[in-house]
Amino acid sequence: MKKATLRCCLPLLLAFSSWSQASILNPDFSQGFDGWQAQISQYDPATLTSSTQSGSLAGSFPASFQLAGNSLTLKTAVQQDLENWSLILFQDLQFETLLSGQSLWLSLNVMALLSSADDFYFAQLRDLATDDVLDLTAGGSFDLSSWTGRALTLEFGIQDNDFQLDDMLTISDLGLSVINHSVPAPASVLLLLPGLWLLRRHPRHASRKSAQEPA
Repeated sequence: MKKATLRCCLPLLLAFSSWSQASILNPDFSQGFDGWQAQISQYDPATLTSSTQSGSLAGSFPASFQLAGNSLTLKTAVQQDLENWSLILFQDLQFETLLSGQSLWLSLNVMALLSSADDFYFAQLRDLATDDVLDLTAGGSFDLSSWTGRALTLEFGIQDNDFQLDDMLTISDLGLSVINHSVPAPASVLLLLPGLWLLRRHPRHASRKSAQEPA
């Protein structure tokens, strides 16, 4: 099987993991790969065929899923005479609905090193029902407020298409935060304030005037 034939199908091949409510499980990888699922496609030079497997497999492929501190590196590599040429790490989740005045933000750093333009990588948040995608490949901070209450998957992947391995994708400083925003006073209340100020001054002015009138 030619490697490039699976390029457009990869996001659709992912198996479902257990749901993570309100947050990302093990975002800093301090517990290894707990909470994360992997999909690995391998090429066998002896038979000229590719095969794909998925599940809680990342720890079984140390040449391709490497951890260092709070960073994860996906690397196309040879392991046991098979070429790990397509790699995905993902987590299915659903964020709880926010309270009024709150917003939900995802932050991460993304760095990739590819051997040619034929290779590709992705970092994305995808709606499992609609396939809507939020592209995270540039890294940075992303407002997820409109993504709450939806069945989602957070996906990181890299694929070799030029038969030159050692392509790398590194994800680090992955985090989720809820921001509480102060709620401004309603405009109607602000319009009333000048009137209230005038009412407070009016009695004083009247008293001063009456005191100056002749007896």
